[in-house]
Amino acid sequence: MTRSQIINTLIEHYGYKTYLEIGVNTPAQPGWNFDSVKIDLKHGVDPNEKVNADFKMTSDEFFEKQINMKYDVIFIDGLHLFEQVYKDIINSLKWLNENGTIIVHDTNPLLEKTQRRSHMPGPWHGDVWKAILKIRMEEAGISIYTVDTDEGCTVIQKGSQKLFEVENNQIDVYNFTFLNSHRKNVLNLITVKDFKKIMGINNPIKESLKHLKKKYYRGIIKKIYRKIKSPSGK
Repeated sequence: MTRSQIINTLIEHYGYKTYLEIGVNTPAQPGWNFDSVKIDLKHGVDPNEKVNADFKMTSDEFFEKQINMKYDVIFIDGLHLFEQVYKDIINSLKWLNENGTIIVHDTNPLLEKTQRRSHMPGPWHGDVWKAILKIRMEEAGISIYTVDTDEGCTVIQKGSQKLFEVENNQIDVYNFTFLNSHRKNVLNLITVKDFKKIMGINNPIKESLKHLKKKYYRGIIKKIYRKIKSPSGK
């Protein structure tokens, strides 16, 4: 699944209506996402004058001066640095509707070089994953998991979680070696198949119920149509 498919699945599952994207690429860039999101209202925030963002400013400026509504979905894919992503998550939680969802991209780097803080040619995730670890260690009032797809898509909602704990305080947890050794627990990593189960996709019972519902309504529509066409109204 791509990030866009993850987002659209969440939108359909929860019936979301409003969307905010922090960090809007241009259509020429890999992973162009904004236009693929299917929702009633969507806004984009990005300081780059070349992108088609509703708010051409940094996310800090937006959250401090411009935001005036809460959103159902907030997608964070802006500056790929730990401290900025962490700040974006905390600010997003304040402006998230009660049953809303935050999705953070680039949270599961598989190579040490792609998670370095300096931008490099080719794939670059930055140290976004550290923000997820910090949230896992400090924020008890959320639920969080990372779908193992499209460079890592972390899903955050208001709820509860068991905080991630480290027995040895001398260990540097913000180190790629630690991530690589504890990836599943650090990110609360799940498969695409697990995500689909959470969303009720490919659930035989749910699919059967949907089929019966469609069949039922088709039957009603046919009866109404026959009454309209019949001169006697029977």
